[in-house]
Amino acid sequence: MPIIEPKTPRKPRTKKPALTIDEMLFDPARVTISVSQAAQVLNISKSTAHNAYKRTGFLCSGVPVLCVGQRTVVSVKHLRHALGLPDPVAAV
Repeated sequence: MPIIEPKTPRKPRTKKPALTIDEMLFDPARVTISVSQAAQVLNISKSTAHNAYKRTGFLCSGVPVLCVGQRTVVSVKHLRHALGLPDPVAAV
């Protein structure tokens, strides 16, 4: 009968800290965000956001959803424009 050795415990996964709305919208290096992150910015549920883009191709008026491979992303520039926010100024 073979001897079964106990499994070594896994190292617990550490979650990345969630991005704040300012980090998502005003980081000049960030070009896109996920549909879930855009839902957080718009203060709507993830399911509402996903249903809206599946039905119309847009998250809200003027904010198209782009399919990149298997990811669905939203342009931060379009989202800022729809919310009436200025473009971020890049640091020199």
